[in-house]
Amino acid sequence: MIKIVGTGHILKRSVRDVERFVKEEKPDIIALELDAKRFEALEKRGWRLDFSEEDINFRALLREMVGGGSLPVLLERFLALIQRDLGRKFGVHPGSEMVAAIQSARTSGARIALIDRDIDITLNHILSVPIKEKIKLFTRSGRDLGLVGNLLGTNIDGILREENIEKIMTELKKSLPALYSALVDERDRYMAYMLLRLQEKHPREDIMAIVGAGHEKGIKRYLNKTDFADMKKLTELHPVSKIHLILLLFTIIFTYILMKLEFIRIRK
Repeated sequence: MIKIVGTGHILKRSVRDVERFVKEEKPDIIALELDAKRFEALEKRGWRLDFSEEDINFRALLREMVGGGSLPVLLERFLALIQRDLGRKFGVHPGSEMVAAIQSARTSGARIALIDRDIDITLNHILSVPIKEKIKLFTRSGRDLGLVGNLLGTNIDGILREENIEKIMTELKKSLPALYSALVDERDRYMAYMLLRLQEKHPREDIMAIVGAGHEKGIKRYLNKTDFADMKKLTELHPVSKIHLILLLFTIIFTYILMKLEFIRIRK
């Protein structure tokens, strides 16, 4: 049997829920929305999710960018910066529920399975999104952050309400279909495929999948379909021009600045 548990990556409640679900249901296998690279990176850091100012800071990254630093590395580090500040804002670091699941698995004796697509392939597919969508993403960053901010209000747990998740996913799919496909739908297909393979190998065992709430509905839908995953297309690398990388990098920087301003607005 496969059970899908949707979580919020920056919610304290999700950490508690994961620990409780594992303790109560005692799954044989815990499948995580992680790939091998992210799992190994967490393991090397001693499962520590926070980045100190010495590890990464906005001004140092800007200096590195002006100095001609590697664009793919800068992209990953700016994304890590956003994650760190989200964690500090809401009191729990993105991915804390995955660490809780890993620790709960070790305590309960459950085996761990990594079901997410390789992060480098996902980043590659995001980078290969058409330029017109990257420009659109840049121009609507403020609107999208405003939408999320209004949904959250002062209650961060509100993001897990089904109507809020549905609203965000519908808006993303409608406005930025290629980005939605690379970031959400392709990974829904991939993770559903991996779960079905896991079930085929262990038909008598209970599997609990811990995934972001935005993936829960899609994975469940694909689990009930056939021929939904062309693994060659889902895992192939696309050619990416430098201009695509630069555009996305500037969009992420702009989004980071707007995010900080949105935090100030919500605080007021």
